[in-house]
Amino acid sequence: MLLAAEQAPPAGGAALDQVLIAAAAFAAIYVPLGIFLLRERDGKATLLGRLADRVAAVDGLPRWAGLPGYLAVISLIACAFGVYWDVPIHMQNGRDEGPLANPSHFPIMFGIFGFLAAGVVSAGLAKDPLPRRTVRLTPRWRVPMGTLVLLGAGLIAAAGFPADDVWHRLFGQDVTEWGPTHVMMIGGAVTCILALPLLYAEAAQVGRPPARGQATRLVMTVVMSLCIIPMAFLMEFDLGVPQFPATTLFIISGFLTGWIFTAGRIFLGRGGALVAWLTYTGIRVGIYAITLPIPDIHRARWLLFLGAAVCIELLALVWRDRGPAFAGVAGLLAGTLGLATEWWWMDLFLPYPLPPETSQMPLMLAVGGAAGVGGGLLGWSFARHVERIGDFGPAAEPGSATPSRARWVGTAGTLAFIVLMGVFAAPAGAGEVEVVKECEGEDCRTSYQPVAGTDVIMGHVSYDEDCIGEEGCTSVVTVRVDPDEVEDAIWFSALAYQGKQEEDSQRLGDGVLSVAMEPTGRAGEYRSAEPLPVYGLWKVLIRLHLPLRTLVSIPVHMPADTAIEGPGAGLVQVANDSDVPFVHEPFMLQRERKPDVPVWLWTTMYAVVIASWLALLAFYGWLFSSAAGAAGVASRRESSPVS
Repeated sequence: MLLAAEQAPPAGGAALDQVLIAAAAFAAIYVPLGIFLLRERDGKATLLGRLADRVAAVDGLPRWAGLPGYLAVISLIACAFGVYWDVPIHMQNGRDEGPLANPSHFPIMFGIFGFLAAGVVSAGLAKDPLPRRTVRLTPRWRVPMGTLVLLGAGLIAAAGFPADDVWHRLFGQDVTEWGPTHVMMIGGAVTCILALPLLYAEAAQVGRPPARGQATRLVMTVVMSLCIIPMAFLMEFDLGVPQFPATTLFIISGFLTGWIFTAGRIFLGRGGALVAWLTYTGIRVGIYAITLPIPDIHRARWLLFLGAAVCIELLALVWRDRGPAFAGVAGLLAGTLGLATEWWWMDLFLPYPLPPETSQMPLMLAVGGAAGVGGGLLGWSFARHVERIGDFGPAAEPGSATPSRARWVGTAGTLAFIVLMGVFAAPAGAGEVEVVKECEGEDCRTSYQPVAGTDVIMGHVSYDEDCIGEEGCTSVVTVRVDPDEVEDAIWFSALAYQGKQEEDSQRLGDGVLSVAMEPTGRAGEYRSAEPLPVYGLWKVLIRLHLPLRTLVSIPVHMPADTAIEGPGAGLVQVANDSDVPFVHEPFMLQRERKPDVPVWLWTTMYAVVIASWLALLAFYGWLFSSAAGAAGVASRRESSPVS
């Protein structure tokens, strides 16, 4: 055990040599791109320019939309491959030796560099004919609005790499997908796709849409439906190790289905929501397929979302108007009835700890419905903006919008989502515990003691096999709690993870094992559905989630970790027949976070990241709104280049 602890991977920032390698990779891509920009803007022939012209001859799109769009999609596929490989590795193995020691980081890094490069290429290729509304970079250089979406998303994602290293040095590694700098990188990736419908709608302004005739709306609906890829933020749920309240699953799901499926139905007409659902399903199946060549990883599952699409299609049969009221009700149905149909699918296909018989179903559907309304309003705004930007004519079915109205409706829908996440996303604890670390030489142990006078939830832990800590020890774990404390539990489960390095991990879920805590028939007594590995490198938690945001757990077994700071770094082993407190769960799942960081520093850094994202979302909204507001204005080919 001590040998394993001594060889623990670092828990802070990257080594200097790895930082230099990443910087060299960035320079190897962007120095040539800088040369391309200079030559292209001087009117000189470039390799990328010739390639863009060849692509344009095939797909009919302007050179500033075709090649950059394909590069962005290829880059996103690389990011998806890397992320859906990387997160399971951390769940199964723990931390890396460094950012470049993990092969899954390379497709993520080059994918992010790639879609930022797509924005640079689009800007460099931006020459007449240009869309009606552009942004002036220099007196003789204007770029389409879609180009700026690529650049904005690429810049915040690329900034996430050095910011992540700084964050780890200041606060330790926050090993969650929703860590602030991780949100910068993943968020940049999943929002860069917004550039495609905007670029393609702008291409239609100059008479070069992505398809001809009746196929135009269908192709654009598929392109718009690609914008559902923020579903990537559900990855921890999809892998069975959610670190945030269950309400966030329903908020994100309700919002995304309300947004994309409603937009598809409004833009395409009959069957549009189902086309959007097929696009979503294709993305999910594709992500699963590209990870198949990687052996022995914990693969993500996904929500079905078919019920949401069907609800919107059925509503459209009886509600002929396609205004904001229709969109809001469509989103409401998607987030309530649509998500209610997911329960059987969760039980059949997904690794969620959320039990199908949970008494909290009404609460989950209520927040899903509220988010769905916001998503539906954004979907209406999204469809109307794209329609107006691309001159696609009147919608397939009645409904119209002015740019100002569409802008404010979309803003209201987005704000509804932001408020819901602000209210429900942060995990809460139950009472206070004191972390006690006792050492004999280099052998340190950590225990958790309740603080008197606080509302700590206590549990009595016992094992069928009293062998905790012994090599190969597995045992059913029994926990007795006050029945009133768990009566309304959203989930009560056991999680064993980061055990793949043990020789018998294949027998025990390949490094990750999530099982239910099942009632024994005695009041307040629960047993793990399967034996849990309580030895070696395995981390084992008994997890309890109470409404609305309480996430606590009993750390049954945690190996010592010399690479992290603070009293929580010692070996944790709960003895047989012990009374122990449930601890605020982020302290366990994000054990690498540094203790005693000043509150003001946390607050400042979180505020900077949140403000950056709010500014970027507002920027995206302005780009769409400005492009839509130019309807009826002549294209740049026909007007003054500086107007």
